[in-house]
Amino acid sequence: MKKTVLISILFSYHARRILPLHDFFEVMRKKIRERLLGIDYSIFEKTITYYAEKKGEHISPKEALSRALNKAQHKNAWDERERNSIEDKLHFYQEVSIYPFRQPLNKRFGGFRWYRRLVSHISHPSILEYGCGSAVLTEYLVEHFPDLHFTVADIPSVTLDFVKWKKQKYMQPYDILTIGIGKEGIPLRRFYDLIICQDVLEHTPNPLDIVESFVTHLAPGGVLLVDFINAPGGENLKEAVDQREAVKDYLQCNLIALKAIDVPRGNAGIYVKNT
Repeated sequence: MKKTVLISILFSYHARRILPLHDFFEVMRKKIRERLLGIDYSIFEKTITYYAEKKGEHISPKEALSRALNKAQHKNAWDERERNSIEDKLHFYQEVSIYPFRQPLNKRFGGFRWYRRLVSHISHPSILEYGCGSAVLTEYLVEHFPDLHFTVADIPSVTLDFVKWKKQKYMQPYDILTIGIGKEGIPLRRFYDLIICQDVLEHTPNPLDIVESFVTHLAPGGVLLVDFINAPGGENLKEAVDQREAVKDYLQCNLIALKAIDVPRGNAGIYVKNT
């Protein structure tokens, strides 16, 4: 790994909390275009095809956008019944269908070039996106680094079914791991040079177990990108919030923090495993 260059890139993006210029201009160009011409409905093309082929639902682009924007349906689904057990809480993601629509919408402006430059500075990387959602980021990286090894992981959900379908339909080369309940449900078995875990830990009942597994399965010199939103309630489980400080302490003690979670502010953390 070219450490000097890597540290410079990491610091400039996360510690200063700005997009690199290429990413900034890409995002702004797409936002301006959308303001002038309206939303590009092609972002829902794979989702619409999936629902037609697998669910027998023929959804128009406008209906896809409506579903993506329907946050009330998402909240109501969480509140419509008691969720006392961990199984009940995690089963929520098999009940709601918003994510295959919502995530392409949320990621439509891109801004992924920083990740692309990061990968280019890691020698022969094996990359894991843990809690991948619709795997939009991984699929972007696959497009630019087709010869690398990619793995995505998530719990059983409507979204994971969508990712499995995309892998088969579009011959996506990534491996797919299914996350189960508890420490024994963490499916990591190999070493990774880059682990990405964003917008995930706050939704899990065992974030400390997860980061312990990350440290174990991070290759020497490997990079961990992780955040931990501090906003309890609903999907952000109390069990996760209760372990948040322990997670931060564990990462600080076992990895080199280029930027710790919450420093200087915000939630993004960047850690490197000592060689």
